[in-house]
Amino acid sequence: FPVYLHQPDVVDSLMSFFLSLFQGLRVQMGVPFAEQTIQTFMTLFTQEQLAESICHESSAAHKVVEKFLKILELIVQEPGSAFKAFLPNVISICMDQIYPIIAQRPSPDIKQSLYRLVHELIMNNWRYFFKGSVLKTLHSQSPQNGNGDVQNAQQFTAIMQSYGQSFLQPDLAVFKQNLESLETLNAKWKLYQKPIFREVMLLQFLNVLVQVLVHKSHDLLHEEIVVTVYNMASADFSRFYAEFLPHFVSSCEGLDANQRNILVRNFKVDKDLPSFTQNVNRFVNDLRYYRLINSSLPEGSVTF
Repeated sequence: FPVYLHQPDVVDSLMSFFLSLFQGLRVQMGVPFAEQTIQTFMTLFTQEQLAESICHESSAAHKVVEKFLKILELIVQEPGSAFKAFLPNVISICMDQIYPIIAQRPSPDIKQSLYRLVHELIMNNWRYFFKGSVLKTLHSQSPQNGNGDVQNAQQFTAIMQSYGQSFLQPDLAVFKQNLESLETLNAKWKLYQKPIFREVMLLQFLNVLVQVLVHKSHDLLHEEIVVTVYNMASADFSRFYAEFLPHFVSSCEGLDANQRNILVRNFKVDKDLPSFTQNVNRFVNDLRYYRLINSSLPEGSVTF
């Protein structure tokens, strides 16, 4: 295998074989062989090798990385404890080795494969990050635990930050995929209610998503974004209305003081989805309207 590492076409064929093997014969392979194979891949696919494959302008090189990620995706879905030992390395490969290379690349292909892997990792290994109820109670009493019920907080934060970064980019497919991923994680595991998300990340995600609505940069996903904003806001409505909304409006450029006050005042404190949706849509439209009329007025006639 190592002999062919710099020949993408050959490695692609080899990876196709191993992917088929893992897809169809994981049980028959046995844990020791699967472990040995995965360990070999992790040893071979160093950061330099992954960077070379990703930056290589050939479809075969990209397919090699995607198939490697797909094999890892199958591994993180395995319930057996033997495969849980790979989780730290899988996260490191994703967030430390691959993500920095692809984060600013325009192509969505490897990004989608990476985020599918990350989604399945969290979805199927929730307790790697959040303990069960009994362990959570004991862990939360530990003086070393400064993040509520979360463990491996640094890795979890890095993953969530990568999600947030993807919402700042124009690619619609990745945006939609990650929006659905967050919503699925919230539906099953109540992600938005977790202290580390609610207290540390919630306002950042809300800020990015509402900015996207205002700029209409992903308007095909308008309804889905509004629903996600609602679900995030509902994790802490009082904070949304008392903290996020005034801060967001105050940070918006191109508005005068009176317009800012009107925007906040007109956003009614409703907690049902239909009313909240109407409020968000009115807020976005009013904000865009104010900016439009202000930009069309003679310079100096509006004081910001």
